[in-house]
Amino acid sequence: MTPADTLTRIPLTLEDAPALTALLNRVDVADDLGEPAEEPSIREHLAMPGHDLALDSVAVRDGDQLIAFSLVDISSSTDRDGRVRCQLIGVVDPAHRRAGIGSELLERAEQRAAKVAAERHPGRAAVFRVSGGRDPEDSASAGVRPTGGADVRPILERRGYRRARSWLSMLRELPGAALPASAIDEVRVIASRDDHRDAARLAHNAAFADHWGSAPVHEDRWSSWWSSHTARRDLSTVAVDTGGTVLGYAIASEDKPGVLHIALVGTRPEARGRGIARAVIARSLEAAAQAGYAGAELEVDAESLTGATRLYDALGFTRGGVFATFEKPVI
Repeated sequence: MTPADTLTRIPLTLEDAPALTALLNRVDVADDLGEPAEEPSIREHLAMPGHDLALDSVAVRDGDQLIAFSLVDISSSTDRDGRVRCQLIGVVDPAHRRAGIGSELLERAEQRAAKVAAERHPGRAAVFRVSGGRDPEDSASAGVRPTGGADVRPILERRGYRRARSWLSMLRELPGAALPASAIDEVRVIASRDDHRDAARLAHNAAFADHWGSAPVHEDRWSSWWSSHTARRDLSTVAVDTGGTVLGYAIASEDKPGVLHIALVGTRPEARGRGIARAVIARSLEAAAQAGYAGAELEVDAESLTGATRLYDALGFTRGGVFATFEKPVI
């Protein structure tokens, strides 16, 4: 390991996208995350509205090699509990861990996030939120170091973070078992179009208003997600009533070749209980199967108040890894 005092620290830039992609993929392999990165997506993430790389990021280099980074992302709105979400993002190259770099970056990120949160939302409570990675498998062999979140979690716990939520990765082969019919009275279940963009955003904000940790998504960031190079508009689905209101949606992307990623699913509260979520997911899965996709994946809140895990089980998804979110109040 290179001594920490010989490393350079400057903000990330868009030109770092190739090096950042390579770093994230080294971490993905070492931590068994199953989430490989590709350069176009990393470039889009760095350019996401609301990111000020010059102030909100740190890139750590050993010579010319990027070995660690951190990035602060402060929500533009408060969540259902009136809290400001301060998302702290970052990794350390497996070959450079246990040298204090992660703790240093976390300290810097916390300081920056607290400052921005106070400026944007004066007087509001705020919370630091960090990914705790994937849970180590219970079946790890004796004497073999567990993968997953084992490396980062001791650092988080020493700094007062606690596990706040668990997320299930769920998988389904395509075409797989037959899917339920999607006919719903006075509702059209159709492929999304560009003119559904803002209506889908409004439906999303309504659907998630009562969900843990969720905050309204503003138009600029939603537009970035909607037009991402991985977005699959023809495989995304909306349920529209006779007045043109989007009642439910399944927003799909292709983050891995041949695998449909159902990134967002939601139903307006007043439309729940009508089978809309089931219908939009089924339509997306059918369209993906017809297009030759080999599988589908999604992530779900393990404690979802709408019983989403039961829905996905019924649609033929099986449970994969468990991922954790850790939180700490901003004091």
